[in-house]
Amino acid sequence: MFAKPPRNILLWVAILATVSLVVGAAGAGFLHALEAVTRLFRSTPWLLAALPFIGLLTVWLYKGPLKASAGGVKDLIAQIKAPTTPLPTTMGPSIIGTTLLSHLGGASVGREGTALQMGGAIADQGSRWIDLNESERRTLILCGVSAGFATVFGTPIAAAIFALEFVRLRSWAIIPCLATAFLADLVGRKLFFAQHANYRLPLPADYDLSGLGSALALGVACGLIARLYVWLSRRNAAHPNPEPYRLVFFTGVLFSLMVYFKQLSDFTGLGLPVIEAALVEPAPPLYFIQKFVLTGMCVWAGFRGGEVTPLFFVGATLGSAAAVLLSLPLSVCAALGFVAVFAGAGAVPLACAVMACELFGPSIGGYALVTCAVSWFVAGRKGLYDEA
Repeated sequence: MFAKPPRNILLWVAILATVSLVVGAAGAGFLHALEAVTRLFRSTPWLLAALPFIGLLTVWLYKGPLKASAGGVKDLIAQIKAPTTPLPTTMGPSIIGTTLLSHLGGASVGREGTALQMGGAIADQGSRWIDLNESERRTLILCGVSAGFATVFGTPIAAAIFALEFVRLRSWAIIPCLATAFLADLVGRKLFFAQHANYRLPLPADYDLSGLGSALALGVACGLIARLYVWLSRRNAAHPNPEPYRLVFFTGVLFSLMVYFKQLSDFTGLGLPVIEAALVEPAPPLYFIQKFVLTGMCVWAGFRGGEVTPLFFVGATLGSAAAVLLSLPLSVCAALGFVAVFAGAGAVPLACAVMACELFGPSIGGYALVTCAVSWFVAGRKGLYDEA
């Protein structure tokens, strides 16, 4: 599938500059709000008990006032592939609000769903006032997705590649996507002080045959985890629970009880402190399994936010724990796992390999490409964003 270049270059420069500014500001605001909500949850343990009621509110909102936005990323992909009507104006604000609510109660969810829907929906509002053909509107949404991803994750090159890779689109649109991603990231960082973690490896990665073998083995392990997650996600989507209110409420209750009585606070929210620790010291062997289970519970029950950062957690802790069996340094194993599980689950190996270079430094690029490609192949080459 190819998109044609726009008809009026000057008009598009103005459009994409506006998208970058608005999405960069919205993304930075979301990150600041998410940080504040996370701090509030950490300092107010009883908020965990509110999670079942947050789940009820979320389901009610998407079945009532926000019903037009209930399709989320699925509707976003549909409009990219076959643009018809503009994405709802409520999509961006609704996913931001419900993601913050999920994190307020400690749900094990991510933020990529927010980044994609926020960026794509904000950008697509321009099609309400500007006469765009189908190809131009597709490009506009892709640029919004790139801007949202770049602002939230701080990886503009990976963001532009991801925008095309996750919808299986080959297009000249990589050029405006790159420009929009870089500008939105710059706006978020410099004008609105968005902060991103510094994961740079302490030493460059060294290459040899034993290291390559370790990268291959880790890719297989990450691919199997990704394959299981995708399979369970599709089963859940194919057999929706007929009583969503009961499902989300009792899942919230079970999650809260597990976290409280089993002392699983490390697995609430994004889990960024655990990811950072996994890059410098061995993670406990069962951490990746516990995060996998708790994330699946929350996402499949209906809590909003997505699963990408939790999958980063799963991969980083898996790689960190497996480092004792591999010939690569612990930090390299954790970094490769960080990107490889999502590379398989999302079927976006190229974007994830580039993300590894942006986050951890270019020296890891060769190993990252191998591990992500193997994970993608083992996971089945179709991911969370593909039709079953």
